[in-house]
Amino acid sequence: MRISIKESGGPAFFPGLAKARTVELDALPEPDQQELRQLIEASDFFQLPQRTDPEPGNPGRVHYTLTVAEGKREHTVCVLAPVNPPALDGLVQCVRRHINC
Repeated sequence: MRISIKESGGPAFFPGLAKARTVELDALPEPDQQELRQLIEASDFFQLPQRTDPEPGNPGRVHYTLTVAEGKREHTVCVLAPVNPPALDGLVQCVRRHINC
């Protein structure tokens, strides 16, 4: 499984620096893999509405584009910060933590 995240918007946003960063679950320790899988399941990620662009009219707010790929299945959502529901926020924060290691 591969998870990528791209952070855009906000007052310190520089479009040229906004690149998606990826976490390969197989490269993580087993407890971290389990945590991410549980957060994907708890957020019902693959059932969320697919969206690849931020909500219109919110250019100054931070938004995250999150893509989860597993085998032939891939799903992308774009959400505004603060992220709701809490399970999805947990997923975003966990992925951010792993890409900043």
